[in-house]
Amino acid sequence: MVSLTSLFSEHIKQRISNANEALQALNYRSLILGAGEPFTYFSDDSNAVFKPNPHFAHWCPAKGAHHIVKYETGKKPLLIYYSPDDFWHFHEPLGNPYWADEFEIIEVNSIDKIWSQLGDLSFSVFVGNEIKYAQVHNVKINCELMSSRLNWYRRFKSNYEIHCISEANRIAAAGHNAAKSSFLDGASEYEIHMSYLLAMESVDSELPYTGIVALDKNGAILHYHGREKRRNGKVLLIDSGATFNNYPSDITRTYANKQADSIFQELLKQTETMQLELCSQVKEGLYFPDLHEKCHLKIAEILENIGVLKISGDYNTALQEGMTKVFFPHGLGHMLGIQVHDIGGKQLDIQGNPAPKNPKNIFSSLRFVGPLEKNVVVTVEPGIYFIPILLNQFRENNNYSDKINWNLIEKLIPFGGIRIEDNVLALGNSQRNLTREFLP
Repeated sequence: MVSLTSLFSEHIKQRISNANEALQALNYRSLILGAGEPFTYFSDDSNAVFKPNPHFAHWCPAKGAHHIVKYETGKKPLLIYYSPDDFWHFHEPLGNPYWADEFEIIEVNSIDKIWSQLGDLSFSVFVGNEIKYAQVHNVKINCELMSSRLNWYRRFKSNYEIHCISEANRIAAAGHNAAKSSFLDGASEYEIHMSYLLAMESVDSELPYTGIVALDKNGAILHYHGREKRRNGKVLLIDSGATFNNYPSDITRTYANKQADSIFQELLKQTETMQLELCSQVKEGLYFPDLHEKCHLKIAEILENIGVLKISGDYNTALQEGMTKVFFPHGLGHMLGIQVHDIGGKQLDIQGNPAPKNPKNIFSSLRFVGPLEKNVVVTVEPGIYFIPILLNQFRENNNYSDKINWNLIEKLIPFGGIRIEDNVLALGNSQRNLTREFLP
């Protein structure tokens, strides 16, 4: 049985090792990470749903705002835990969590007391958004060189982090299975979403991002967040995840019932096969844009197979002339970690130098443009959509518009689109699909 205590102990030792390296390189004595403070909406007194500073969450799973972790070389990490006497809001009691032994912990009941417990702050660097307190103590605030190092370290997932992302996939899989059943029973977007939450025993604010539950043509809206009450859709595209100890999953599935056009059903089948093939190529050393390019070439082949493109096997021309981008306008995937779109995907090195921009137009929306390293987690999410605005622009302005079967396009537009997404861990010469372990 997996022990979170031992996994986290290993994880925090790696954080300490990385911090020692960064502090020495940048001539700081201590690193201070703030959980953050909530913010209110403009001209309102209501707080947005709180999410912790991801750098703090990388060190400490404590829930809630205002906590601070201080690490000084050679010392045990110090956690100042904010636990106020408050009857207006709920604050998570500290208790005795699995991670507590890795910190020296001081509980305080006032925000003003937090910084007084941090000791010597000379040659310290603070990373977080509660900068007013750091300013008073003359602490270096959000040093870009330190942030770049922290971003770089987050690329490489510890066994603890891999376990947490796996658990987030397991939890979300229960929701996806319930959503599929609900869809096949004729439920509306609203009902499907509620069945998703119920299966996970969750509420919206606990999700890592606002989920997409799109029936039929709504699947062609890439960030669709409606919850229509119309029932009996023919196609469901659901992009929704779960969270475990601050770590998310990011999963998409597309389902078609028997009422969907047979050509769309065949398109879905071939897209599913392609997605699994792409996942199987994830490994250490793979240059991720190459996989993105392979995806476009495969999409050209699939679209020719079902009769949408008339290109006589010239898939490279379809790619170079932007034909495939009409149907697949977003990137193949992104890094996954503390954040759903995890940081560092366009960072070339530990100093924060940006990765060179790829000149090819198909990569303009790709969130990760570097080579894969061992223990990096990425999403693999190819899609094929029938988006009227992109199709109309291509038809009116592109010299290759006669290579598209527009009669078939009109037939397929009502079904929206397809996206299939897994979370995949790069290993040495192989991969571990963290999603398919729970959601075939």
